[in-house]
Amino acid sequence: MRMRNEFTEVLATVDLLLFERKALRAMGVHFRILHRFRATGSDCAPGEEVTAAYLVHRAKEFRLPLGCSLLLLFDYLSRQRMPLTAAQIISGMRADPFFQKHGANAPYSARKRRQLSHSSIKEYMKRLRAALGQTFCDARLHLDPLSVLVSEETLSNQAGYRLRASCEWIHIDIP
Repeated sequence: MRMRNEFTEVLATVDLLLFERKALRAMGVHFRILHRFRATGSDCAPGEEVTAAYLVHRAKEFRLPLGCSLLLLFDYLSRQRMPLTAAQIISGMRADPFFQKHGANAPYSARKRRQLSHSSIKEYMKRLRAALGQTFCDARLHLDPLSVLVSEETLSNQAGYRLRASCEWIHIDIP
């Protein structure tokens, strides 16, 4: 009788893991992006600072080890739904007031503005994937970073990059 109960528990655990895997394939992974220095009453407005990004898995948060430039790129990609080439990413970030005035609301005008270049995007994608891989490992989540940060070839032999995940933004007001 005892062996039967243990076997039932193992089957229940396997069923839960299979369900979780199916849900991850259907909905993708989930990230939480933290913005601070928000002006009261606004969300994702120019002047805010992208502070951190977290993988949310099994009701726990796992921080992605990203510096400022990679956080900005991750935030930008998380807002896009279609694949973008390096040139489209750069032009989009340069035209967006949020990225132009990144961190301007910070005290002492510690503006954290970064200029990414077209030629650096491919290297930044490698670094983002490495950070995703490390975070997935920390969360004991067996996912390939290439399935989350996807590269899609275009007819002109350029890669289009897309983040396949759901994201939410948390905003902290200016003190």
